[in-house]
Amino acid sequence: MDLRKIWRKIVHRRWFPAAVIAVIACLVLAVFTGASGQDSIVSRTLGNALLPAERAITHAAVRAADSYNKYFKYDELAEENEALKQQVADLTAQLDEAQSALSENKELKDMLGVAERNTEFSYEAAEVVGRTLDEWSSALTIDAGSAEGLEQYDCVVTAKGMVGYISELSEHSAQVTTVIDSNMSAGALMTRTGVVGVAEGNYQLMSDGKLQVSYLSKDADIVVGDTVQTSGTGGLFPKGLTIGTVESVQTESDGMSNYAVIAPAVDLSSLTHVYIITEITTTSE
Repeated sequence: MDLRKIWRKIVHRRWFPAAVIAVIACLVLAVFTGASGQDSIVSRTLGNALLPAERAITHAAVRAADSYNKYFKYDELAEENEALKQQVADLTAQLDEAQSALSENKELKDMLGVAERNTEFSYEAAEVVGRTLDEWSSALTIDAGSAEGLEQYDCVVTAKGMVGYISELSEHSAQVTTVIDSNMSAGALMTRTGVVGVAEGNYQLMSDGKLQVSYLSKDADIVVGDTVQTSGTGGLFPKGLTIGTVESVQTESDGMSNYAVIAPAVDLSSLTHVYIITEITTTSE
């Protein structure tokens, strides 16, 4: 910044001579008052007359100080601001990691409880690394495959319930067809009443994240909130895996039977970790 240019601009301002006179008068007043040891009529009169000038000079000084801070300390303040922003970002990232770790830890504990209650199952853990959720399909990609002992049609679960089954397999990855996919079909059981049906995906319901249980008689005892589990029929999926809960009961288009709309027990859109049932041990009586 060229201080000489700034000074020349100030000197050529129309108010500059008046400001100089006011400053000189203030100095004279201060000397006169200090010499006399007390205020006189002249000093009081002159002081009152110069009061507006003093205020103007004070205001100008404050503005000058603000301008100085703005031009000479801007970089320092900007740098400090960026440092604070980075600290906030770092703390936010650490908080997110901690919350994720707590969530994963709870999920592991819940899954351990499931494993302890179902000692006939052997599990392999995997992480969800991709997902396809559109109007045509609902699938997840996981980071485990045949090298980790997985096989096609293995059932995929979490501590909350059934996710789906392995439909495609490679050495270190696999595709999971979820419970809401139109290719999904499993024997279903209403745990409250023992009513059986077939849990299956439906194109219309899939867009809403739902599936249905079909082939229910019109007088079947089914109410909203009933829990639906795998029945074990067909031999593909083990019995007792929670599929979801009944949201509504509808009549089929032919009017001869009903179907139940099911909300999955697992939130498929937010899954990060899953478990694959790799082996089922049956005990003979």
